[in-house]
Amino acid sequence: MNLWIAFSLVATILYLVDKYYLSYWTRRGIPQNSTIFFFGNFLEVLKIRRNFGEFFAEVYKKSKHNRILGLYFTYRPTLVVNDPEFINDVMIRHFNNFHDRGFSANEKRDPLNAHLFVLSGQKWRDLRVKLSPTFTSGKLKGMYPTIRDCAKVLQVYVEKNVKNGNDTFEIQDLLARFTTNVISSVAFGIENDCINDRENIFRKMGMKHFETSPKKTIRHLFGFFVPWVFKIIKLKVTPQELEDFFFNVVRQTIDYREASKDHERKDFMQLMVNLKNQGFLSVDKDDENEEMEYFKNEKTNEVKKLTFNEVVAQSFLFFVAGFETSSSTMNFCLYELSKNPEIQQKVHDEIDRVCKSRDVDELTYEMLNDLKYLDNCVDETLRKYPIVPILNRQSTQEYTFTGTNMTIEKKTSVIIPVLGVQRDPDIYDEPLKFIPERFSNSTNGNAKIKGLCYLPFGDGPRNCIGARMGKLQSKLGLATMLTKFRYELIDKSMLHKEIEFDPKQFIITPKTKIVLKAIRR
Repeated sequence: MNLWIAFSLVATILYLVDKYYLSYWTRRGIPQNSTIFFFGNFLEVLKIRRNFGEFFAEVYKKSKHNRILGLYFTYRPTLVVNDPEFINDVMIRHFNNFHDRGFSANEKRDPLNAHLFVLSGQKWRDLRVKLSPTFTSGKLKGMYPTIRDCAKVLQVYVEKNVKNGNDTFEIQDLLARFTTNVISSVAFGIENDCINDRENIFRKMGMKHFETSPKKTIRHLFGFFVPWVFKIIKLKVTPQELEDFFFNVVRQTIDYREASKDHERKDFMQLMVNLKNQGFLSVDKDDENEEMEYFKNEKTNEVKKLTFNEVVAQSFLFFVAGFETSSSTMNFCLYELSKNPEIQQKVHDEIDRVCKSRDVDELTYEMLNDLKYLDNCVDETLRKYPIVPILNRQSTQEYTFTGTNMTIEKKTSVIIPVLGVQRDPDIYDEPLKFIPERFSNSTNGNAKIKGLCYLPFGDGPRNCIGARMGKLQSKLGLATMLTKFRYELIDKSMLHKEIEFDPKQFIITPKTKIVLKAIRR
């Protein structure tokens, strides 16, 4: 009898504790979804049955009548911001209240993870100010010949295979090998040929970083929502093999560059070397008015040089963010062009008009910028398939949303459901239809909307610093693939259904491979 009394008492206490913690948002006057004991609202995600972005898109679809919504990752309160005007407040207008992501970065134990995406507070701000001139149009123009050389290898590879009767391509893998070539060359000054050599070490390291497993997915979830767990158990985010590889590559590259001025190149690594040695980058004349919009009033009395570890961490971020996101964008874009041959024909017509020789060697930086319709296709791809499907922030102080009495506490986790917003039929007509013309006269695809609704690269001071680079290599890669060939889907059933996303990946990735047939024009 005493055992049953004790059991009942414990069960009652657990029930009351659970109800208390899972009513946090209700007590603050903020709407919340129904919860499950202990798991809150994230049991489905923990079971790895649905892609992370799709989960929040579904939450958005059902709750968008609420400008903000409370959820729980176990007992940690998480706020979803649905309203475009509130999103604008978080990302731009009241940025000083939300300038951190809330991740944990231990520069000594896990140095590769102490990069711009993860860092918080003044460390992030100082590094962002230093790196902001890195991807200006002037700097990218200087890197363009190197990137175009990689595109030429891609063009020759496709031509050679089609000529030999191998006209079908698993397009994500091919384009990931292309972007790995670009990033390894521009970021590390190392000439690779991942396109022809599938066993290239850079390609292997890239694949290793994005390889999936249930254990890794659960670890990422906890790192995302409860990063303090990583501090307690002293868990590293980056595998030791990756850390050793990138430290060795960067050390060898820097030693080579510093040995002689004859070894300098116009690439990302050279800019990192300059930041390591002098602590700042010169601003190109063409870029004086386009960079540092948000940090133009920042002043410092001390020129701080980047440490070697900081150089490695930023180079690693550039590598992993640069090759996978751009290759995924091109993969989805070619898929949509294959589903919509009339749109693909418009792209072909534009390429023929701008680049009459159809040879990537003749495609200049200025000519690439003239491919406006292709640019619209990339923008529409990123609307329908935002590779990073959610954005996260953490409140740095207590904050009350404009025009409401709804207040959140300091260190509250905030989620922007990008995939849900960008597929909202109230914002974009026929959101599942691929319509590049949305962006012909509007940078966000809907000039009438108030607030932020188009966020494939984020927005505000903490937007993606490499957005220009990402679009540049995506456009060049697509132009290279399309100059001489048109594409058709091998699996015709994909013409009549939407792509399912891999539930084990945080970024938007197809669950099944997209295989295209290249047909000479």
